[in-house]
Amino acid sequence: MAVLAACLPVALWNPQFGVLSYVWVGLMNPHRFVYRLSTFPVALTFALATLAAMVVRRRFGRFPVRTETVLILIWCCYTTFTTTLALNQQEAWVGWDRLSKILLMAIVASMLLQSRKDLNRLILVIVGSIGFFAVKGGIFSILTKGNYMVWGPPDSFIADNNDLALAELMILPLLLYFIRQETKGWRRLALRIAFVLAMIGIAFSYSRGALVAGAGLALVIAWRSRYRFRAITLGLVAMGLLVAFAPQAWMERMHTIKSYQEDQSALGRFNAWGFAWNLANARPIGGGFRAFTPDNFTRYAPDPDNYHEAHSIYFQVLGEQGYPGLIIFLGILGASLLRLQKLRKETQGQPGLKWAFDLAEMLQCSLIAYAMAGTFLGLAYFDLYYYIIIAGVLLDVVVLEERRRVVATVPEPVPAGLRPAAAPA
Repeated sequence: MAVLAACLPVALWNPQFGVLSYVWVGLMNPHRFVYRLSTFPVALTFALATLAAMVVRRRFGRFPVRTETVLILIWCCYTTFTTTLALNQQEAWVGWDRLSKILLMAIVASMLLQSRKDLNRLILVIVGSIGFFAVKGGIFSILTKGNYMVWGPPDSFIADNNDLALAELMILPLLLYFIRQETKGWRRLALRIAFVLAMIGIAFSYSRGALVAGAGLALVIAWRSRYRFRAITLGLVAMGLLVAFAPQAWMERMHTIKSYQEDQSALGRFNAWGFAWNLANARPIGGGFRAFTPDNFTRYAPDPDNYHEAHSIYFQVLGEQGYPGLIIFLGILGASLLRLQKLRKETQGQPGLKWAFDLAEMLQCSLIAYAMAGTFLGLAYFDLYYYIIIAGVLLDVVVLEERRRVVATVPEPVPAGLRPAAAPA
């Protein structure tokens, strides 16, 4: 409580600090661990403080016109439209309120954090906020020999063990980015330890989707590495050790991946996906936020009595926002992946821009992790995802500015005919 109280006046004076504080509070939810603040709107307080500082200090920044930011604005307008026609009106406006705040502050971050230093601070806040639970969960899993699930802060996006595992998967590449930037010293060692502990925490989250997505992410990162075969071998050894020392409960949980036809959880997910498909066909604009309800299942689900949440970002958007919403959602993801790929090509081998190449690659891997793990988890409106998208936009802005600065400092060549004659000997 003392830390939050101390940060608030700084946010009222410095909007850059304010938006970073908002990201920290939104991702880590530190107030959930404080009895008197667990239900207080801390994130909203920092958002209002940041907006007030922008007005008072006249630090509005420039809106970065990129495909992603334009689509985010369209996404905000479209979800507002679908909410007015939602099947579950009362709950739908709660979902709209939550997403609209995230999108607004994401746009504010894109306007205020347009320097390399501020961008690195944003990435550091993201990694630190989720990395806290990753490191704590890894230590907890070691001490308890993996016999218990790892959970996140209550009443947050990452409260569930599966959702927390997804968030930890998304920051693994960003941890690797900081490891690459630190060439030596205790910070590099600390980052490596945090990376290993995060992997242990993910493994013992008991999330089957995170395990499959983690294997896919490891292959992507290993294949892009210069030491790909060494990395793949190390990954296989780590998997062998995990299987050898994992508790029986973990083995039984993971074994259901192969026998999904008999697993009630998997069958419930298929039923929820069928519900989303039927709802989108009946209402092409979807059912609005919080459309996955028992009442709606009785009308649109293949099995009306088998109620489940969406358990997929794609079917969640399809059911709640319809076909146009799914196109916008995938457009944001695809545009960001293409931009980051373009930045990788443009900065590869460029002097002074190796950090940008590394960050573009790791941000891309983070989005790939989200796209893979999100196949089995309903986190379409996850704030971390939109901050990663904005980080890619900011990276493009920073790289463009640094290139302009380099061009401005290079003198233009003088034509041969205008060169002064050489002085006589």
